[in-house]
Amino acid sequence: MYEDVDTVVLDNELAYQDVLPVQWMALWEPPDRFELLGLEEANLLLLQACVSVEEHPARDKNEDLGPLAGEIARLDFKLNLVMQLLAKLVSKDRMPPATTILFNSLGASWTCIGQTPPVGGHGLLRVQLRSSLPQPLELPAQVISVEGSMAKVKFPSMSDGVAELIQRLAFVRHRRHIADARKARA
Repeated sequence: MYEDVDTVVLDNELAYQDVLPVQWMALWEPPDRFELLGLEEANLLLLQACVSVEEHPARDKNEDLGPLAGEIARLDFKLNLVMQLLAKLVSKDRMPPATTILFNSLGASWTCIGQTPPVGGHGLLRVQLRSSLPQPLELPAQVISVEGSMAKVKFPSMSDGVAELIQRLAFVRHRRHIADARKARA
């Protein structure tokens, strides 16, 4: 049905693919319950923001949004400015250069820059989804394979809420890819 459109799949499930800053942080053991709850809360907020931006891109400046449009636009501008400033302040915890990554709610595969993680190792996969957001997505993971510079991990303790938002983000990206392919053909 969709000619010339490749569906990005990882472990037989739709996946998100991009070139993003990715970092592996090795852990001696998997995070405890308290740490997992903190990561889940932060990841939920981050993914909700990313899905919101992906689903509702910036509106055309000529689009009439009613009498409060000017005030909303002004507040939006201020909030974006604060987010950019916060991202610069946090940038001291620099992420590595961008690399190819493919991920969904089951796991991820990426091209390692520098040292590859050991098979069986536990850690946090940190992915900077947007340069305008100050924090990376941090997913507890276990390395299941390494081939050359390609590492593959699984996410053994992902909550349903985080999993749903990751799949939604992958779906929105896939839908946009299809729309762009249709426009290119037209």
